[in-house]
Amino acid sequence: FLVKVKKILESICVNCGKLKADISDPNFADKIRHIRDPKTRMGVV
Repeated sequence: FLVKVKKILESICVNCGKLKADISDPNFADKIRHIRDPKTRMGVV
């Protein structure tokens, strides 16, 4: 449980609260939109 929470908190910016991943990358955005399984989606992020 703590490992998952740590990964989630590390992927969010402390100052603005946005996701640190590059959403403007078309490949990344396409993968995130089409993956339904939360575990797999978290692995991609």
